Amino acid sequence: MLKIGYLVPFMVLKGLPDYDSYLTTLINKGILAQLPRKYTSRQYKIGETGWASIFAVRGSRIIISQKSPQYVRKILEYLLSPLIQEDKIRFKKVAKVAGSHFYKIAVESSNGASREEIVQMCLPYLKGKIKEYLKEKIILVKFSKNIEEYVVNSLTPAPIEQIQRVILLKDMNATEIHVEEKYAGRFFGARGNNAATAAKLTGIKIIIKPH
Repeated sequence: MLKIGYLVPFMVLKGLPDYDSYLTTLINKGILAQLPRKYTSRQYKIGETGWASIFAVRGSRIIISQKSPQYVRKILEYLLSPLIQEDKIRFKKVAKVAGSHFYKIAVESSNGASREEIVQMCLPYLKGKIKEYLKEKIILVKFSKNIEEYVVNSLTPAPIEQIQRVILLKDMNATEIHVEEKYAGRFFGARGNNAATAAKLTGIKIIIKPH
């Protein structure tokens, strides 16, 4: 039984121009699956292999993806399995918004490690390997059960140390982030993608208030 999010190896059988997709076979399963080009990390030739996650099952039609949050999470869980098995880190959520070229990943540390320490722990396992599976940039965010702290952390790589004030608006499920005008652009990000991805990661509306 194939479930959404499962990581599967595939081999490309042919192109499907009418669907702008590749027809693939799931290795060791003998099942056909469609890999839309918009969900691929690169172009493929017939006979080439790769990894993807189950994105959708629509009757007998199976769609796989190399860009879904489930795929990113599974790849990171695979590459960072030694840290996960030692209970040093846990992944909480993966977020990306349309048109952006990065993912934000909320990571919980069992020993209270800082974001910098989390990055240093993960780097040896990701360096030189992650680009085999992902072309987009990944940004690790330290998860916190404290909503205000989590929202602040989620705005990385903006200079979060420059935040002047954080106001939690519980009735609106929103948070106001007050920053100096000169830093506002970095908090919003190109086309607003940094703030939008942070909001998607936390599930909280983020309102940047420049001063």
